[in-house]
Amino acid sequence: MMKGITKNIAIALLCALSSGAFAATTPATDNTPQEAYDDITRSLDDLHPITFQAPAEKYKLLVFIDNQCSYCSTVVKNVKKYTDAGLTMSFLTVAPKSIRDSVIEDMGRVWCSIDKTKSLQQAMAGFLPDNDTTPACSDLVTRQSALADRLGITVTPVMVVVEPETRTIVGSQPPAAILAALKK
Repeated sequence: MMKGITKNIAIALLCALSSGAFAATTPATDNTPQEAYDDITRSLDDLHPITFQAPAEKYKLLVFIDNQCSYCSTVVKNVKKYTDAGLTMSFLTVAPKSIRDSVIEDMGRVWCSIDKTKSLQQAMAGFLPDNDTTPACSDLVTRQSALADRLGITVTPVMVVVEPETRTIVGSQPPAAILAALKK
């Protein structure tokens, strides 16, 4: 299943990058859409997104967040509303340059926790897990952020709809707004 998600995410970001959907971001360092596609397919399986599965899935979204972003917190706080609306949400970390070390340390603790979904929800509410990060978990978060950097994602949250239709949504949008936009 992850390979299918990887391909669809790559296609979604490829479409987004080639259509200028990341207007609020800086230019990607991947020079062509094919290079961006290759980078995503090479990287995503190894980045271990934290996923909240929708019981009656209509769409799959890859969401780039950072734990110091209040809009990102709103998305994670309301993740049940998204999944109840049929939106499966998979999260990766973006570590903005100005708070990079702090985000990597904090989110490394999330990815090192036993219950990652619960830890992510608590961290986004301001309660970091009690565990420490390890070099492996910090490296994972660094690699997630490096993918976002290579794709030119500098604002959070960025949601990429990956199935069945590809679209990019910048900012914290409620489930109803996402579904309405996708029905157009």
